[in-house]
Amino acid sequence: MNVFWRIFDKLLNIMAALAGVILVFICAAVCYTIGMRFLFNSTTIWIMQTTEYALLWIVFLATTWLLREGGHITTDIIYASLNDKTKRYLDCIMFIVGGVTCAICAYYGIAYTYESIIHSVTDVRAVTVPKSAVFVITPIGFLLLTIQFFRMAWAKIVDNKAVR
Repeated sequence: MNVFWRIFDKLLNIMAALAGVILVFICAAVCYTIGMRFLFNSTTIWIMQTTEYALLWIVFLATTWLLREGGHITTDIIYASLNDKTKRYLDCIMFIVGGVTCAICAYYGIAYTYESIIHSVTDVRAVTVPKSAVFVITPIGFLLLTIQFFRMAWAKIVDNKAVR
């Protein structure tokens, strides 16, 4: 099982790095289009559409890595006043709820992507793009989030057993 988690963590690291590369691309593309508009009074029509898709991909490429690293924003006014045992139980419940929610979203993401492939749905704007190519990252991201949430829940369950 340790081999699986090492591969899983390496995949998350690669996906987060890819999200960073995409973010650099977005910044460069936006600067390019601003420069073209300012200097030559013309713009590139595909940049806005591409940056919209890229932002979606960034979210699903990096979210699981961020969850693993504990980088999500939390509001812990009530949580901070709880004792350690209650915090561990609450964390476990939250991780399970998060995992189940992401599993449901992954299911619907798979269904939507499948329907987009079957019906050859395209996004017709500046550039015609198959919707399945844009949204395929959604079920992948939610599936990885599901795995990470249940991994974290299992760690809390094991931690709760050790503390007793």
